Amino acid sequence: MIDEQFSGGVFNDELPTGRAGAEITLAPGALEAVTTDGSVFVIPYRECQIEIGGFNNRMVFCRTQDRSVTVFCDHKKFAKSLSAAASGVLDNQLGASKRQMKSRSRRATAFGFACLVGIILLCIGGYFGVRYGVSAAIQVMPVSVDRAIGQSAFGTMDVGGPEINDAVVVGAVEQMVERLKPHAAIDGLEFEVHVVDSPVLNAFCLPGGIIVVYTGLIEEAKSPEQVAAVLAHEMSHATLRHGMERVGQSLGFWAAATFLIGDLTGLMAAGTELFHYAAVNSYSRGQEDAADAEGVKMLYEAGIDPSGMAQFFQILEEEHGDVPDALAWISTHPQHADRIDSVNAIIKSLPKKEYTPIDVDWKEVQDRATMKKNPPGDG
Repeated sequence: MIDEQFSGGVFNDELPTGRAGAEITLAPGALEAVTTDGSVFVIPYRECQIEIGGFNNRMVFCRTQDRSVTVFCDHKKFAKSLSAAASGVLDNQLGASKRQMKSRSRRATAFGFACLVGIILLCIGGYFGVRYGVSAAIQVMPVSVDRAIGQSAFGTMDVGGPEINDAVVVGAVEQMVERLKPHAAIDGLEFEVHVVDSPVLNAFCLPGGIIVVYTGLIEEAKSPEQVAAVLAHEMSHATLRHGMERVGQSLGFWAAATFLIGDLTGLMAAGTELFHYAAVNSYSRGQEDAADAEGVKMLYEAGIDPSGMAQFFQILEEEHGDVPDALAWISTHPQHADRIDSVNAIIKSLPKKEYTPIDVDWKEVQDRATMKKNPPGDG
């Protein structure tokens, strides 16, 4: 029988650093380890104590009974060769060590899985904790913060077209806003109207009450009540402070802490960066549903027929299909049919009342908004 040799190492207090690399020979009756400095260590198989483990779970440790010498090797064939060289003397120890190693591996796997589940649950809890913390903090935050973020964002935003100042067009929109404003969910918002010349069917309201209405929306609407319905929806995002919630949730734990301690300078600067034209409408479906419901309430209390909201959604569904890519205002909103059903259900649940029409010449407003009739010197 040829003695097998493996590369490994030795632990021993008499070695200069307590350990050294070694060449291990599996000789008859004993294993021999010769270190790089020539030291020789011999462990008879009948006196050898075996343990398997290490970082890769295949390191075989062979120790003397007083544990003063440990020879180790992680070659994948070492355990099998050691068993053969010892003529089965070490098989019980090798088997027991392998079973212990597998048991430790299973426990480690189970522990790792439990840790992973714990981390996931912690992250989920943290996520909803941040959402709740931010939402709660926003409710006690002064609306001046909303206004500061909205104004700063509007000042740096590309709204997609030139602003028009026609008194008839802007005045019509302002009249709608003035009727809705007393019924806002919170006090202290001073709404500011801007009409932008663009064919985009769109309107939005920034935190603090800055409203942008596109002429495409005015041209498409069949009545001023339909535009008022869109305004009520967008104003509701501001009065329900959805934009501020979005800022807080986007900025995470830092925003929650900032909200709670009241140091809002950095928050306002960071919040401004989040508000640009492409992201204005990134509200959740829950926020959109809430804005629809709140918008209907505002219209009803203002004496404006809230069915204009359902009518406008119906126009979108009939003329443009469901959620067309070109319509930014509707692209992040729920499906038209669902919204129509929901709005009609809310209206049906309200007590009957007489509504007061919005007193504007809608044809004139549309003509001037689309520059079909804009006499020199007006506006």
